[in-house]
Amino acid sequence: MFTLRDRGFYKKTLVLMLPVILQQLITIGVNFMDNLMIGGFGEVSIAAAAFSNQAYAFFQFICMGLGSGAVVMSSQFWGRKETAPMRVTAAMALRVTAAICAVFTLFSMVWPELMLRFFTNDEAVILRGAPYMRLIGATFLLSGLSSTATYLMRSVGKVRIPLIGSAVAFFLNIFFNWVFIFGKLGAPRLELLGAAVGTVIARVFEFLFVFGYFAVKEDSFGFRLRHFLLPGGALRRQYVKFSLPVLFSDTLLGLSLTLVSVIYGHISAEISAANSIAGSLVRLTTVLNSGMSGASAIVIGNTIGEGDRALAKRQGNTYILLSFLFGLVIIPPLLALTEPYMRLYAIQPETAQIARTMLRITFYMLPLQMVAFVISKGILRGGGDTRFLLLADSSCVWFISLPLGALAGFVWHLSPGWVYFLLNVEFPLKGIVCFIRYCTGRWIKEIRAS
Repeated sequence: MFTLRDRGFYKKTLVLMLPVILQQLITIGVNFMDNLMIGGFGEVSIAAAAFSNQAYAFFQFICMGLGSGAVVMSSQFWGRKETAPMRVTAAMALRVTAAICAVFTLFSMVWPELMLRFFTNDEAVILRGAPYMRLIGATFLLSGLSSTATYLMRSVGKVRIPLIGSAVAFFLNIFFNWVFIFGKLGAPRLELLGAAVGTVIARVFEFLFVFGYFAVKEDSFGFRLRHFLLPGGALRRQYVKFSLPVLFSDTLLGLSLTLVSVIYGHISAEISAANSIAGSLVRLTTVLNSGMSGASAIVIGNTIGEGDRALAKRQGNTYILLSFLFGLVIIPPLLALTEPYMRLYAIQPETAQIARTMLRITFYMLPLQMVAFVISKGILRGGGDTRFLLLADSSCVWFISLPLGALAGFVWHLSPGWVYFLLNVEFPLKGIVCFIRYCTGRWIKEIRAS
């Protein structure tokens, strides 16, 4: 049979998918509330927060690579119920996470202006954003460790604790944003800087709750702080082979999105602000992407770990079909949300029109975008085909979409809509490349502890 009708499969997918979707919605909600609360302070404040958050978004892609790389290994080990190599995988992933996050913390706290200057040459935006960037940077190490712990717990179906942590952090963020942005309850009125204070408080709590649980109570991995320096041994080669390509792939993808913001930042403040405003709603489209791709990577990884290749292929067929259908179904409600959403912002008509164009382009590309995400970040990744994905990700972005977008903006001087389309053309292209790879069946790679 081409697809699955097994209720257990759909139940397991939903159990993994829905908490991830809710967690993603919470993350989007945090960024949306930040944008909304500072939206009344004008384009400079919006752009300053956007560029600082873009640096954090790049950091999140690295964290996603670190966590997803560990999932590739731990999900297959969990399928075979091999807990000892799972613990070693967790230790290696957390050590690499700590080292990389420490570098980000150093740069963002000591040289925030240098980081912002990478995105824009607008001195007013840099001056406004540097204190915000410095405060946000103080949480990089904590966010990285809690993110990797979250991915590790997802690989064994433990999704409740990260969801609770994110939900409480969301409400803490909103509350302390309100307090410090507007100077409520006797607190100083910090405006843009107040949004950073609220974010720091929320992320500190999330770290204590999520990573604390993983290192003290979680029993599937049995990881404790004393295991942090656990030697990799024979698994080190497997980690380099299967996990590090995921880290490089997601890092390059995050860097490409960062360069997209750089391109916008050097075209005009209006297109940068429009991209920031559109981005908050566009991130809704990534929620299903992240949920289904994350669930498919774990389910297929577990199935391959159990040794059932034929079932893994049928599961892959089902995920591809579901992702395309979801992409079609979600277009009309998102289009209906566009105008009410745009009325939330006090911006110039030109900026608003650019944002509308960006949103429409994204929505009409959704079916192909979702298929690309589910195959690349889910099916092939769960199958262990990480080196191919590194090649596919980097070639579509760095050799096609980024050069075309840069030429459209700086040489051909095309309209913002065309610049935006060409900078996002990687998704349908990557979907085609990865679908061809999927059809060959060569994406299934079994990972062994020795």
